Amino acid sequence: MVVGYGNVIIKLFGISSLKEKRSLVKRLINELRKRFEISVIESGNQDSKEYMTIGIAFATINENDCESKMDSIEQYLSAFYTVEDFQYDFHHF
Repeated sequence: MVVGYGNVIIKLFGISSLKEKRSLVKRLINELRKRFEISVIESGNQDSKEYMTIGIAFATINENDCESKMDSIEQYLSAFYTVEDFQYDFHHF
């Protein structure tokens, strides 16, 4: 079994209130859970309108599946319409 986990820091733009950001974060977390069958939480920058930090974790059968899922998550996040820039770090063992 291989476990992948990490934090994704996403720079937002065009967000005018924390209420608007919370709505966006909730929508993104639900979409990631549904699309990739992973555990996702908002893990930082909760009082910032410019950034969101989400924590991601999942388990796979082998290393190839883990790498594939990581790549798919990265591609999805880079295409997300409110993302200006993001940094991520995933590990597996």
